[in-house]
Amino acid sequence: MNRPLESIRVLDLGRILSGPFCTMLLADLGADVVKIEQPEKGDPSRNLGPKAGMDSSYFISVNRGKKSITLNLRLEEGRTLFRSLLPHFDVLVENFVPGTLERMGFGYPSVKEINPKMIYASISGFGQTGPYSHKPALDVIVQAMGGIMSVTGIPGLGPMRPGASLGDSIAGLFTSLAITSALFRRQSTHQGEFIDISMLDCQVTMMENAFARYFATQEVPGPLGSRHPVATPFQAFEANDGSFVVALLTDNLEQWSKFCHAIGRPELGPDQRYTTNLLRTTNYDQLIQELQTTFKLKGRLFWIEALSTASIPCGPVNSIPEVINDPQVQHREMIVEIPHKELGSWKVANTPFNFSSDIPVREYKSAPRLSEHTREIFKEILGMTSEEIGELSDAGII
Repeated sequence: MNRPLESIRVLDLGRILSGPFCTMLLADLGADVVKIEQPEKGDPSRNLGPKAGMDSSYFISVNRGKKSITLNLRLEEGRTLFRSLLPHFDVLVENFVPGTLERMGFGYPSVKEINPKMIYASISGFGQTGPYSHKPALDVIVQAMGGIMSVTGIPGLGPMRPGASLGDSIAGLFTSLAITSALFRRQSTHQGEFIDISMLDCQVTMMENAFARYFATQEVPGPLGSRHPVATPFQAFEANDGSFVVALLTDNLEQWSKFCHAIGRPELGPDQRYTTNLLRTTNYDQLIQELQTTFKLKGRLFWIEALSTASIPCGPVNSIPEVINDPQVQHREMIVEIPHKELGSWKVANTPFNFSSDIPVREYKSAPRLSEHTREIFKEILGMTSEEIGELSDAGII
C-alpha cells in the first residue's frame, strides 16, 4: 500500500532545522523530497557535530529519506535549471530570510507563472510582512520573543531556553500541516497556494495558556519550575534516587483521597486546605513541602507503582537513554534504524504517524550524501545526458 503523500514531489530549499524538519515529515509520509543544496558546501547542518561516521548526526536526524542535488542559484545557469525543475514539482519549501528568493527571481508570483499548481511554503523568523519581517531569526530568538523563555525555568534564576529547538521544529510542524491542507484544497481548486509561516507566530500560538491566564487576571506569568500554574500537585518531585512527576487535575475529592492514601498520608485527604484543586494551588507551598518530605523517603519506582495502582497519573523523569529503552517507546517503534552508507545503520527518533490501514510509514531510507542524486534527478526529470551534466559540474553550476 502506498504512503499518503506517495505521489507528491517536494523541492526542499530548507536549511538547518525548520525547513528540513517540515520536509522530513512530508518524506516520512511518502513524499519524494529533493533537497537542493549549495555546491561543495551543502546545508550548513552537515558541519554540525557530533559525527556519525563521515556524516553529521544532526543532519541525518532530519534529512532521512530525501534526495540531494546541488545547484548554484547565484549563477544564471543555475537559476535556469531551477526554473526547468519547477513545473515537475508540487511543493516548494524554503526558510531563507524574506526577500532572498525574490532577489533571485523566485518569489511566489514568479513561480506561480511557471507552475500555477505549486504549493509554495516560506518559513521565516517573523513572516513575510510586518516591521521585523526582514530580520534574521534563529530558534532562541523567537523562543525569547514569543514568551516561552519567560515562563521556563526556576523562579529567580533568569530566563531559560527549553532543551529542544521548539522555535524551529514547531514552525516545521505547522508548515507541514499547512502544506497538506493546501494540497487537499488543490484537489478541488486546481490552484496552488503561498504559505507564509512565521516562527514567532508559531510560538505565540503554542503559548495559549499563558495568554489566557494573563487576559483573565492581568498578572504576568513567570517561570514556575516544573509545576502547573493552575493545578496542584502537577509537577516533578524528588524521590531518594531520582525524579518523577505527578499530574492531578481534578476537584474530585475521592481521587485526591486515593492519592493521599497511596503515598501513606491519608490525613491530608480531609485537610480543609487541600480538598479542591483551587485550595491546593492556593496553599501550594505548604502542601508541596509535605509531599516532598514524604517522597524523599523512598525510591521513584516505589512511588510510581503505588500511584499507578491507585490510578493516579504519574511517570518517571527519564534521561535520554531511559527514553530509548522505555518499553512503551520501544513498542511504539519511536526509535528506528535507518540505513547508513558507512556504518550500516543509524538510529533516529521516529515520527508518530500511525494509520489503521497497513500503510508503511516507518520504512525510511538513509539521509543523502551531498549531491548524491544530482545526476539521477537531472536525467530523470530534465532528460539531460551524462555529458551535459558533467559540463555543468565542471562549470560549478551543480
